[in-house]
Amino acid sequence: MARTPRYKELADELRAEILAGAYSEDSFPTESDLCKRYGVSRFTIREALRSLQTEGLIARRRGSGTVIQPAVARGGALHQPLSNVGEIQQYARDTQAKFERLGEAPLPKAIAEQLGILAGGRWTRFKGMRTSGGSSQPIATTDAYVHESLADAAKQVAPDEETIFKQLERIAGIRIATVTQDIQAVAASSEVARRLGVPKRSPCLLILRCYKDADGKILEISANHHPGERFAYSMHIEVDS
Repeated sequence: MARTPRYKELADELRAEILAGAYSEDSFPTESDLCKRYGVSRFTIREALRSLQTEGLIARRRGSGTVIQPAVARGGALHQPLSNVGEIQQYARDTQAKFERLGEAPLPKAIAEQLGILAGGRWTRFKGMRTSGGSSQPIATTDAYVHESLADAAKQVAPDEETIFKQLERIAGIRIATVTQDIQAVAASSEVARRLGVPKRSPCLLILRCYKDADGKILEISANHHPGERFAYSMHIEVDS
């Protein structure tokens, strides 16, 4: 398994500290301090800081170093990178979720049509809310569906522990090989608006994820609605030389 680049590990640690309120707006360590703290090169530190700057968490100003962006400058939203499986797991660890199992249900037609698969079936459904930083305002409402071939494993999933897909891997002895994401702006339905505590038809970011095995079979689907003013999607893209 490929090792996570060092700069990404540092970015994850610094991001967690920033979101936990470890620094005031003007108390962020200098590059030299961070080099000494982690025992890495200035290049590695700069790559980590570049990731945080892309996410809108920090600003780098000539003559004044690195400063924490206040929430208002970030639009009051959680800027979260969700570009790979590791970052999805980090997102789960850095936020708080409350889920409940709702038994078996058919896959909704709207989700099936968007993914180009058949609706119906007997999927185990989970419903939940996710919050961040101790706030009572949800940053996401999630509906997750586990394929009927994993019905027995789904019954053993603990909704308040690690991500559903990691539990399925452990319980059923399977491996998630790929995760696809469809992202679109949508208007909150009556149900989504009620769960998020926003007006009906408010702008939301819908992230539809499919967790697949090595043969491309979908084992889990999650539909995540994020209120527009509370969540921002960030992605780090490497440019090929």
